[in-house]
Amino acid sequence: MSQQSSAVSINENKKSRFQSLLFVMGLVLLFVVFMKSGLLEQVSRENLRDLGANPFAPLVIIAAMTGAWTFALPASVFFFITPLLFPPLASTGIICAGSAAGSAMGYVAARFGGSPWFERFNNSRVTRFLGRHSTFSALFSVRVFPSSPHMFINYGAGLLKIPFTRFITATLLGIGIKAFLYSSAIEGSMGASSIQEALNWQTVSALMALTALGIAGHVVQRRWKKEEDKV
Repeated sequence: MSQQSSAVSINENKKSRFQSLLFVMGLVLLFVVFMKSGLLEQVSRENLRDLGANPFAPLVIIAAMTGAWTFALPASVFFFITPLLFPPLASTGIICAGSAAGSAMGYVAARFGGSPWFERFNNSRVTRFLGRHSTFSALFSVRVFPSSPHMFINYGAGLLKIPFTRFITATLLGIGIKAFLYSSAIEGSMGASSIQEALNWQTVSALMALTALGIAGHVVQRRWKKEEDKV
């Protein structure tokens, strides 16, 4: 009986890995199409005037952001370019839409393309540590932290199979706050050529304070969980 179940488990593992390979091949094809589309080149400082004259600029930015985060490409330019074209509230909405779509796609790409190969590390210390520290508060803290590596967060959440609702809610809340603060700072700056130049100490301090609150919330959540486990 045990040999039968072991054989079934091996076959299921082979099947899931084969499906993941097909999924990855599809992603590679999409990546080639995305890079050939020229969306990233359109959303750049060099093409800022043409982008501003495009009535579909919000959709172009959202599509470019979705593609960039799906394939773990740098995305800081979107937090800088978008506020140069739109007022803070509109800019925040566009960045949130692109972040939600890109985060969801990155999560799906990692979960269905990498999880079958990642399962052998499920019992490793690093994986267990990351799993324990993937609460809503922890995810929020990482998202709102200045210069956060968003693309790696998306992939990590997918590989660890963090509940999608928790992941996407923390993403939208953290990035929504960060995008609004960035947009307000960039709107008030003159001649800045990057996010780093546009940010003032008040904006950075606010983000750091929110990060600290998120970490504190994570510690409280972990303690509650330990107390519940004892009971």
